[in-house]
Amino acid sequence: MSRVSRVAWVAVTLGGLVLPLLLGPGFYLNVLNFIALYAMVAVGLSLLVGYCGQLSISHAAFFAIGAYASAILSTRAGLPAALAVVVSQGITPLIAWGIGMVVLRLGGHYLAIATLSFSIIVEILIKEARPLTGGLQGLSGIPPISLGGLVLDSDWRFHYLAWPVTMLLFLFALNLVHSRLGRALRAIREGETVARLFGVDARRYKVKVFVLSSMFASIAGSLYAHFVSFISPAAASLMFAIDIIMVLALGGFTLLWGALIGVAALTVLNEYLTPFADYKRAIYGLVLIVTMLFFPSGLLPGLQGAWGAVRRAVAGGAR
Repeated sequence: MSRVSRVAWVAVTLGGLVLPLLLGPGFYLNVLNFIALYAMVAVGLSLLVGYCGQLSISHAAFFAIGAYASAILSTRAGLPAALAVVVSQGITPLIAWGIGMVVLRLGGHYLAIATLSFSIIVEILIKEARPLTGGLQGLSGIPPISLGGLVLDSDWRFHYLAWPVTMLLFLFALNLVHSRLGRALRAIREGETVARLFGVDARRYKVKVFVLSSMFASIAGSLYAHFVSFISPAAASLMFAIDIIMVLALGGFTLLWGALIGVAALTVLNEYLTPFADYKRAIYGLVLIVTMLFFPSGLLPGLQGAWGAVRRAVAGGAR
């Protein structure tokens, strides 16, 4: 990881810890907590889609699996919330490994359709398993996380768990993409045949990053359930999966920092578009289409490239 990235990571981490003291309790701190949660999902998906080139639409399902597993363990089985979060993270990798071994034999839009099918199945199972999941009514009364007697039952307290976890996962991802595994993932993205010529076991690496990125989503889901104290089938919906892909389209598929910026931008935009709820999805769809047409690598990298071209043109004209 470069020195600039390290400095930026420290600055953003400290900024996120200090900001609640400036904002105080209320709307903006609540939004900041949701940014932290959704950033985990986006960063995990960026590893899979942006760096490995595997288009998956299953992260909403893994978010829901983490949320429901933790909620059921704490409400039905009586486990302490913190322990339920930890135990639920042992369930997700097993499911992700089993699904990954099957669907990652596919590629391109076939992989997207397969992972979309998995998300639909998870959503249907949640709706139909009413005695366990609460069905369409969802699960309520999910207890907040307690750490050493401190109950994280407010936005302010929860923030000092969610933000450090988000930034630690982000730091892990930054280091991973500059490691041997990260280089292997980029080789797979450029072409599996070429990657195999250099001794990269493409299938094994794809399954590894699929499991890893699914765990990012699952951790976020578990924390989300104990933060809002309620979870419903909407957590596994196609709309939520599209929102996460929209984040990467805005911030850049191959930029982890772009994923963080994209989450912040879309979360804030989502709040201010509330009066236009009937047209919000249409607006998102239009923005996504325009971004893919003119900036296929993502909006942030596209604007960076356009700005660089303008600067070169101005410099050339000055000569």
